[in-house]
Amino acid sequence: MTKMNKLDPVTLDFFDTAPLRVRCTMVAKCTPEVLFETLRGDTVWTEWAGVIQGVEWTSEKPYAKNATRDVSLVGGMLVKEVFFHWEENERVAFYVTDSTIPNLSKFAEDYIVEGVGPNETRLIWTVAIENMGFMRYLNPVTGPVLKLVFRGWFKKYKKILEARAAQPAPQPTAAVQPRA
Repeated sequence: MTKMNKLDPVTLDFFDTAPLRVRCTMVAKCTPEVLFETLRGDTVWTEWAGVIQGVEWTSEKPYAKNATRDVSLVGGMLVKEVFFHWEENERVAFYVTDSTIPNLSKFAEDYIVEGVGPNETRLIWTVAIENMGFMRYLNPVTGPVLKLVFRGWFKKYKKILEARAAQPAPQPTAAVQPRA
């Protein structure tokens, strides 16, 4: 198995100070609750984020601050994440604690969810990275490439969100009264 490397923890400030930051925004025709439900999920990630092959939550439900999960990536890579910020239906942020990806010292993601109108939600996604070694010199090239890739992923994610929002809500079933 590939060696796991420890990464440094971060705070919310890292999303403004990291040497490499990529921010993408979208507005989807769904409620904040629908969007947030997909962030809590484990299968939707593999449908829109091309590098993710599997997500396994290692914390008990309901998920909240300090929830953890393991994420399998293409090429047999693995990251372990801890959610250090959690505001239900508004914002979640995690950082990677351990990774098989070489030359990373810090990696974090921030998801800000904002209702902007009836059945419309804005998602602001920020990826913040601090590379080590020669990789840090590639930041000026890596940032624009990641932004291009992430925009493609967001197009897929928007379609998924809007398809989920268009599904009718399950109707409660009436209780069957026993016959006398």
